[in-house]
Amino acid sequence: MIKDWLDLHDVHPSDSDATSVKEWWSHNANKKTQSRRPLDSLMLLISWELWKERNAQIFCNNAVPVGVDVARIKEETLLWSIAGARHLNNIMP
Repeated sequence: MIKDWLDLHDVHPSDSDATSVKEWWSHNANKKTQSRRPLDSLMLLISWELWKERNAQIFCNNAVPVGVDVARIKEETLLWSIAGARHLNNIMP
């Protein structure tokens, strides 16, 4: 959903052989591409939002539909971009 929203058709997470986020991050850190920095920022943002949602589910017994999570990620992406995350501006619709 996020990939389509940001028109990231050249990003294929399933192409990676990584078995963990740490492996994926290390593998991508070695790439010197222009699109790496916005994707790094996006990965941090998505991870942060999913972590917060996980905590809400576990500690507050508050689960929301996936669509709500996606909407929150989109909103947070826009806010980060407005706040000066200039690399995210490069991939914003």
